[in-house]
Amino acid sequence: MPLMTQIRNNLTKAFAVFAVFFIVYIVLDWGMDITGRRHQQGTRDYVGKVNGTTINYSEFSALLKQQTDAYRKQSGAEPDEESERQLRTQVWNTMVQQTLIEHELERLKITVTDDEVREILLGPNPPQMIASQFIDSTGKFNRAAYDQALQNTQNRAILVQIEGEVRRQRRLEKLQSLLFASTRVTDPEIRQRFADRSVAMDAEYVLFDPNTLVPDSMVQVGDDDLRKHYNANQEEFKVRPSRKLKYVLFSTAPTKDDTTAVATELNRTLDQVKSGSDFVELAKTYSENPVNDTTFVKHGDLSRQLEGAVFSAKKGEIVGPISDYSGMHLVKIVAERKGSKDFVRASHILLNATSGPDSVAKIQKAKDILRRARSGENFGKLVAEFSEDYGSKVTDGDLGWNGKGGWVKPFEQAAFAARVGEIVGPIRSQFGWHIIKVTGRDNRELRIAALTMKVKASSQSSEAATQKAQDFSYLAKEEGFEKAAETSAYALRETPEFFKSSVIPGIGINDAAMNFAFTKKLDALSEPIAVTGGLGVFKITSVREESVRPFDEVKPTLRMQVLREKKMQKLKEQVDALYKTLGSSTDLSAAVRAIPSAPVQKTGSFKAMDAPPGVGRDYAFIGQVVSLKPGELSKPFEGGRGYYIVKLLSKTAFDSTQFAGEKNTLRDQILQEKRNRMFSDWLTALKDKATIEDQREKFFR
Repeated sequence: MPLMTQIRNNLTKAFAVFAVFFIVYIVLDWGMDITGRRHQQGTRDYVGKVNGTTINYSEFSALLKQQTDAYRKQSGAEPDEESERQLRTQVWNTMVQQTLIEHELERLKITVTDDEVREILLGPNPPQMIASQFIDSTGKFNRAAYDQALQNTQNRAILVQIEGEVRRQRRLEKLQSLLFASTRVTDPEIRQRFADRSVAMDAEYVLFDPNTLVPDSMVQVGDDDLRKHYNANQEEFKVRPSRKLKYVLFSTAPTKDDTTAVATELNRTLDQVKSGSDFVELAKTYSENPVNDTTFVKHGDLSRQLEGAVFSAKKGEIVGPISDYSGMHLVKIVAERKGSKDFVRASHILLNATSGPDSVAKIQKAKDILRRARSGENFGKLVAEFSEDYGSKVTDGDLGWNGKGGWVKPFEQAAFAARVGEIVGPIRSQFGWHIIKVTGRDNRELRIAALTMKVKASSQSSEAATQKAQDFSYLAKEEGFEKAAETSAYALRETPEFFKSSVIPGIGINDAAMNFAFTKKLDALSEPIAVTGGLGVFKITSVREESVRPFDEVKPTLRMQVLREKKMQKLKEQVDALYKTLGSSTDLSAAVRAIPSAPVQKTGSFKAMDAPPGVGRDYAFIGQVVSLKPGELSKPFEGGRGYYIVKLLSKTAFDSTQFAGEKNTLRDQILQEKRNRMFSDWLTALKDKATIEDQREKFFR
């Protein structure tokens, strides 16, 4: 009996051998009803519907709890508001997908007979995850013990569950067989994949750029040309359904009072320590992040706010409360040791590099700033006045601590060679000219214990934001959206045009807002919708269904396209004429010497899977090079930037021995890629055709 209990505990993983994209489906289907019984429940307690099949709140919340528990276990912390929203989206998408898959199983009438189930369980190769529970001390499958367990009437209940799982797995395997029946991988595909990854090529080429070699004055573009191109390329100008939204945001960020409450709680902890309590034990009890008091930290391991305070303290001291992006902290320095790696802290003033005559003036300016800094002028003020590194201006040029390898080489060499307090420069790097002030040098490592409390919005703060959003939503319906925003002095924002199943600019990925935008009509107003950092009330301000963009709207684009086409036609005549003068062993440099704007360039060594240096991922270019033999010259061909003529200089040999060793692995990789792509396309098509009703906003804010 204990053995069968162990099998029961492993049922959710028992059939993980199935294709990876069905694993989640099988696991989540355990104990769930997605076979149509929801239609019979007659309840309105649901978070959505998929083609009429309800997704009940109880099932949704149960799965959400599982995922939330897994998040806590993995991260060691409670999910914040944004993480909770992401978890809800993940669970929703999974339940929608599994419901669509179940519908397809029913539509295709894919069934599994009792005989098939018996054959799987009683056959020579039982399911691996069940058979693995019957491995004897020699590591072999104990068939007698397995058969005895199956025949034991005390195991009847668990066997019914096992049979159900076997039946579900077999149905999915049959669906898989139907989906992938035509998926094949040929030997030429495998050979090409190997060559793309292993064969290196080196080529020289000439780019004939239409923008350089064919002036605009050489071609004429009329409205008739534009109209003809427009009519011939309607697909190119099709637009997907899109929307625009206006919205008002109501922040649920922690207030000053919320921050004060956390600081007060941490100060109470300090009082307990002063009264004799052990800080490390208190930290392990109350910290919202895991406490690791056994590992030593180095400079760069902590946030800048924590680092300054912690490395300024002595062993045994407690610093804080200190706030940073992750919360508020009390930190005790438990131990200290010398490390093997030196760290330097530096500030800098950066002047961007310039070329030509201006470069001399820029160097002189850097020298003048260096002189003023060394004469005692405030370094932070010089940063504010002269530095062109706007990212470090807010910290008076402070770049923090770094070990070797953390800065670009010239900067690093100068900083590590200088003494603390010394100002050096100008130092030239790829970013420009630096004046560097070294403000610290250290190789200490500290063992610390940190008690962390996250600063969260209190229930009162959240309720206040929710009430404001609800009041505005009501007022907007009474007075009008824009008028209500003006009356209440709320900032009104508007998104650019966005498409379904994309990111909403300014909002991000938000299923509830997206669902509102694409299920409601123009000028519709939403109830408050949870967004990152708060609540939003939305108005649909633009609705564009699938259509072809009007001629007048795309006219500027048409003009550029037609102009390029005509330039390319002119250019082709020039390039073809040049090519006729070339022989197979022509020196390209000599051949194009008379065309200064089309010099010979070299790719350097590259493989077909790479982007050739100077060319980029131009598949026409790469395909031409792959087709050539060493020393062979290509015919003129059109690439992404113009016409090319290419000469292959060298190509490494195809390693048949290595190919033979990798062939089967490559076959499996390509086959899996094809299957994943086919499944993804199949599932996307199901979702596009499905009628999906999302009611989550009624249950979750």
